[in-house]
Amino acid sequence: MRYKVPRHVEYKAKILGPATFSQLLYIGAAGLVVLFLYFIIGTSPLFYILAIMIGGGGVALAFLQVAGQPLSEYIKKMILFSISSREYIWEKKTAPMETTIPKRIKTKTTTEEEESEKEEKAPSSKKGGRLDDISSKIETF
Repeated sequence: MRYKVPRHVEYKAKILGPATFSQLLYIGAAGLVVLFLYFIIGTSPLFYILAIMIGGGGVALAFLQVAGQPLSEYIKKMILFSISSREYIWEKKTAPMETTIPKRIKTKTTTEEEESEKEEKAPSSKKGGRLDDISSKIETF
């Protein structure tokens, strides 16, 4: 029996636990920045606020996915979109547009006019009354 093998399979090797190499780089870079901040600022409340923000950003870049793609790719595409030029030029087509108008003009004859006048004067035998008469006239028009 033959089996079809998928050709475009992307698999990133896990280096440490469930993390890939790129994820470890994001977490490691955030850890290094926090370490430098510790030596520069010390243990002040500002250090803890910055450490939480930078560490959270590193973890988000490593593990968070937006629309089925990693956050880093999403941010890269967002920046490229915002700085790229978006100039759209409208070009008029030279070929004229063809239109066809259906001819459905129906004129009433004298007998039809008399019948419609009789129907309007006669009371409706239906339960709905005048509204049903109007809707049936619209449907048959």
